[in-house]
Amino acid sequence: MQKQTNLQQNRQLFDRWAKSYDNAVFQFWMKKFHAPAAAGLQLTSKTKVLDISCGTGELLKRLQGKAQLYGVDLSEEMLAVARTKLPKEATLLKADVHRLPFKDDFFDYVTSTEAFHHYHDQQKALQEMFRVTKTGGKIIIVDINFFLRHIHWLFQKIEPGCVKVNSKKEMKKLFEEAGLRNIKQKRNFLFAVMTVGKKT
Repeated sequence: MQKQTNLQQNRQLFDRWAKSYDNAVFQFWMKKFHAPAAAGLQLTSKTKVLDISCGTGELLKRLQGKAQLYGVDLSEEMLAVARTKLPKEATLLKADVHRLPFKDDFFDYVTSTEAFHHYHDQQKALQEMFRVTKTGGKIIIVDINFFLRHIHWLFQKIEPGCVKVNSKKEMKKLFEEAGLRNIKQKRNFLFAVMTVGKKT
């Protein structure tokens, strides 16, 4: 019941946010998450990339023309904005990260930026990412991370829809438990850490 409540709250939150999501101030913030994720991709016309919680499609927009692009989001309003930017360049679907509508071993890269702390079952979310990633493919997550644990606790209290902010150590453990290897982590700016793992 709590999981369904969380999903509904997040869907409603981002539906309301969709029209103002692309404002200059917030997109300046989001670029700090999108840029490192995009930089970690080695793309060809045959590369398949899935962006989970793609929002209004800004990360996918950076990649258009370079790969086969897919995006999923809980919010239909967010997806409506994304479709205006990427009318033909990406396959955009309304879907839950915990139940991805794709076959096993389908993507070369799976990304999630500034969203992982909203997932109500983070282990299940990573298992689904792992399932749809090809052997040899990579999962790239760039998410909120503060230096001090008590700031994580405070953020979880004040951020609408936030479930859990993970430390670097916690993120690495989640990746390991999902079966990912060659795990690398990098702090990208003061409030974000990128975690990359490979499916072997």
